[in-house]
Amino acid sequence: MQVNLKDAAAASEAPGAGKDIPHLAGIGATMRQVFAAHFMRDCPHVLEIGGHIRPITPYLTHHPLSVTSLDPKTEAYEAHELNGKQCHVRHIQAKFQQIDYHYQPGSYGLVLLGYSLKPFGLKDPLGALLFSLIDNARTVVIEYAPELERAASQVPHIVSRPTVSIRGQFDLRLHDPEIADTPYAARRFYVLDTRYSVS
Repeated sequence: MQVNLKDAAAASEAPGAGKDIPHLAGIGATMRQVFAAHFMRDCPHVLEIGGHIRPITPYLTHHPLSVTSLDPKTEAYEAHELNGKQCHVRHIQAKFQQIDYHYQPGSYGLVLLGYSLKPFGLKDPLGALLFSLIDNARTVVIEYAPELERAASQVPHIVSRPTVSIRGQFDLRLHDPEIADTPYAARRFYVLDTRYSVS
């Protein structure tokens, strides 16, 4: 088992809450997931923080050993197979700060789509836990809306860490009618390598 929930009672918000958020329901959401899944293909384990109502799991095309997606609004789910192979799949209703992680360094890919992490009690999202998960991942994919202040103020602290290097930066404009005139239409992807990345 790769992760353990510290306090199940602390995981709040009903599953499916927020299904009416347009940038999470339209064609643009699918494009973001497919793009991220591509960069997870060399990762034996996949850890997603912020899967919301659309975890990356069904978009993965390889055969990982485990997939864990964490978000207070995700629908709880567990399975033991993915893409026809044995795989421990868990979607957990929790904030990432509520979890104990037991990954071997370099064994997992970290996915942060729609990056907009909030504090959890007194725990700031930017801190030792998140930075440890980033530094010890094999590959990190971060995607966010640059016009949204919370993400725009936090992501530079991640991509400028001395422990990571930028493999690629991609700016996208999603021509999704649901979000065309909102800040959510402009997206930025970073794919980050660490010392554990496959050459």
